[in-house]
Parts: sequence; C-alpha cells; structure tokens
Amino acid sequence: MSSSPAEEIGHASPTDLAPAPSSLPRSDQVEARKIANLEVKVTALEAQIEDTEAKLVAAAAKLKNPDPGQTVNNHIRLLREYNDVRDMGTSLMGIIADNRQVQMKSVYEDFHVDEKD
Repeated sequence: MSSSPAEEIGHASPTDLAPAPSSLPRSDQVEARKIANLEVKVTALEAQIEDTEAKLVAAAAKLKNPDPGQTVNNHIRLLREYNDVRDMGTSLMGIIADNRQVQMKSVYEDFHVDEKD
C-alpha cells in the first residue's frame, strides 16, 4: 500500500482529514469547496512569495553596495564634488569674462555651455 508524502512524515493532508464531499451535507460541501479553493490560492501565493524572494536576492546580488546608508553617503559625496567642480568652473569663466571685459553669457557661448549647466 502506498502512502502520501504527508503520511510518511507523520502529517495528514487536508483531504485525508475531511470526509468525502459527497457524504457531507450540501452546506458542508460548499464549505469544503471554499476551503479547497483557498488552499489552492494559498499554494499559489506561497509560490509567488518564493519567486519574489528569489528576485530580491538576485537584485541584491547586483548591488555594488547593499548598504543603503553607505550608498546615500556616497551620492552626497559625489554631489559635493560635482558642486565644487561646477563652482570652480564658474569662477574660472568669471575670470575669463573679466579678462575679456565681456558678460558671462558671452563666455558660456564661447565654451558651448548652457547657462543652466
């Protein structure tokens, strides 16, 4: 006689515990179907959770630095460097404009730089 995997480890499956649907009263049959449908949904949701967790692990493995605080600090450092370089560039363009005795706008145009840059 073959046994189910659940019986082999000492657990009975829900179908082993419930009487055959045809032997149940009508209201109990409806409840049994609802329970079976819910069990199917639970199984599908558990599979979806496993899939989502696997995707999370894969995405985390692609991160250069999985520590969000360190990533934010790195971005702040890079923004500060950018601002410093931009300020130096603006100062140099100001010196050039003063030297040429022209407006900054003219120097921006000469260097093909938009005023918004």
